Amino acid sequence: MAVVITPLTRELAPHFSRLNREWIEGLFALETADEQILANPQALVDAGGVVVFVLAAGEVVGTAALQKLDGETVELVKMAITPDWQGRGLGGRVMAALIAAARAKGFARIYLETNATLAAANHLYRKYGFVPLTQSASRHGYARADVFYERRLTP
Repeated sequence: MAVVITPLTRELAPHFSRLNREWIEGLFALETADEQILANPQALVDAGGVVVFVLAAGEVVGTAALQKLDGETVELVKMAITPDWQGRGLGGRVMAALIAAARAKGFARIYLETNATLAAANHLYRKYGFVPLTQSASRHGYARADVFYERRLTP
């Protein structure tokens, strides 16, 4: 099975919202900060970030993005793999692609916010070198965010 990680295009943009709504609404509630990002993924790219999609078996089965926070830091946001495709290593492929993209853009740090109940996601983050922070609140006001990580990027 061929799996392709590809950047945002106009045709792929609607899948960013679809895939993220699928997981967020299944486990939590959409929040104002979610709606702002999901409404316009191109804004992430225009501001210096990255949006990627996972294509497999002729379907758009995943997405994730890097949101530029400052000249040194990007935040991993809105990572979603549709349930039928989870557990097949796609999250790791997306993670590797985003880490490479952050390095290529010259960022020194990737930050992320998640929830402690998302065991598979937390395992993936640690596997890819993210370390927990002592931070106690979301920088965006997400009610669901209770675990915070960073990964320092070396040249």
